[in-house]
Amino acid sequence: MAVRNLLLSLALFPIAAFGVGIDSVTLKADAEGAAGEVVEVFIPSDLVQHFDIKLDAVKMGKHDFLVEFWAVDTTAGENIRITDFKSSALIANTITAKIALPREWPVGLYRLDVKMDGAAIGSYEYDVAEPEEE
Repeated sequence: MAVRNLLLSLALFPIAAFGVGIDSVTLKADAEGAAGEVVEVFIPSDLVQHFDIKLDAVKMGKHDFLVEFWAVDTTAGENIRITDFKSSALIANTITAKIALPREWPVGLYRLDVKMDGAAIGSYEYDVAEPEEE
């Protein structure tokens, strides 16, 4: 009987009550100010970088999202906070963020940290690399 009650409780417990986290992150090149083609890594001349950060769950109600961008290990240094991106809107469970530098990006490893209502919900690492020779 206890097992049945536990299963019934879990079935009735809304998915939104579980923790929200990052499901996936899509990197996109810039196309004259708008998100362009999907890329695996950015190159230094990608002055504007676009990100689609898909969350694995939805919590009902209004929420504030903060995406912090960090240079983890780059030619310009380590563990440098670059900028923040704030949003209070989700489209299809996705945070759409955009950041830019007025000069080329230093080559290396970067990280974005996502917070919802001040609580950390996940991180994602990505690279800025020199373009491959053809």
